Amino acid sequence: MNVLFISIAWPAPGNRNLYSDLMDEFALHGHRVHVAATRYDNEEGGEELSEENGIKVLRIHSGKIMKTSYLKKATVLLTLGRKLRLAISRSYGNEHYDLIIAPTPPITLSILYKKLKRKYQAPFYLMLKDIWPQGSVDLKVFRKYSLPWYYFRIHEKRLYKVANHIGTMSALGAEYIRSKNSFIPHNKVEVCPNSIRPAEHTTNEDAHAIRDKYGIPRDACVFLFSGNLGKGHGLHFMVEAIQILSDYPKAYFVFGGAGTHFNYLESTLAASSPGNVFLYNWLPRKDFEDILTTSDVGLILLYKYTSPQFPSRLLSYLEYSKAVLCAVNESTDIGSIVEQEGCGLEVEHGKLDAFVKAVKYLSEQVEERKLMGTRARDLIMDRYTATHTYDVIMKHYNEK
Repeated sequence: MNVLFISIAWPAPGNRNLYSDLMDEFALHGHRVHVAATRYDNEEGGEELSEENGIKVLRIHSGKIMKTSYLKKATVLLTLGRKLRLAISRSYGNEHYDLIIAPTPPITLSILYKKLKRKYQAPFYLMLKDIWPQGSVDLKVFRKYSLPWYYFRIHEKRLYKVANHIGTMSALGAEYIRSKNSFIPHNKVEVCPNSIRPAEHTTNEDAHAIRDKYGIPRDACVFLFSGNLGKGHGLHFMVEAIQILSDYPKAYFVFGGAGTHFNYLESTLAASSPGNVFLYNWLPRKDFEDILTTSDVGLILLYKYTSPQFPSRLLSYLEYSKAVLCAVNESTDIGSIVEQEGCGLEVEHGKLDAFVKAVKYLSEQVEERKLMGTRARDLIMDRYTATHTYDVIMKHYNEK
């Protein structure tokens, strides 16, 4: 089967993420995979066609999409569909595809998918990773029933109609999409979870060295949050918690990444100098992996969303056998899954007393925390490998 995969989040050469892992899985099963993706470096330039792990990857310059303002992102997305269509035609013009797969974001490529589906007479599988425009309404980027909302809602509805199947990240996500879009047939929506191809990881024998390098206490329980630092995480809550725990030596926090709220976090923590947190914007890849290995608990933060979110950072925590602490809202089921599987704790985002209590519990109950980490690894192997996601998608087409 010839597969066309379209994404704005394909990793840089030599790196991997959930999308490259999934396409590697397709290639391992004998499928011929072509990828159309936006340029990872956001530099000016044209198209770049390469082969990575037996997969053809076409990168198209789009302008900056990730970790930029909403206005700049929207401007780029308005022209992205046409750029992708022309680039696919130029570089893959003689190809025929049997299956088209694409994740959200963005939803603004709905016209592109409609045209490609008609051109190749191929089914389209939508991997729903982000729910627009509701997510933007939740974060007060614009109001419901405003002109931007109507624009994105038109794209959203068209996208759902064009898709042959819609895979959501969790059961609650599937329920939400069905309840808000009565025109979608019930059997069109299913759970198709975030997934990776988990690698084997051993205990870092040089854990003290990486902690010493960045001033992280050797004996503290390290709580890690790394990735996009945005409004949706409610970082003001974490600042308050860190300050409350500043005199508690058994817990230490590591926050890293980029995003719209990095500067807020940097200036606020600098003003209070709590002493129990290390904040970074970027680290060498090996150093980040060493810090991840030596950390004890992974943090999941979700704030104000009314549509279900299921951050992919959970996969890294599970892969590295870390206990998980979720401070989340009631609109997601990620915390309940973590608790039900015995690999972490869930508290309501904003409830400082409950969060502080959970931090102290995980810091002091060392054996229980380690057991949670073991269960975390079991969970990813049981439910969140790329093979699981491949099977969910291909069950529709293996029958034909």
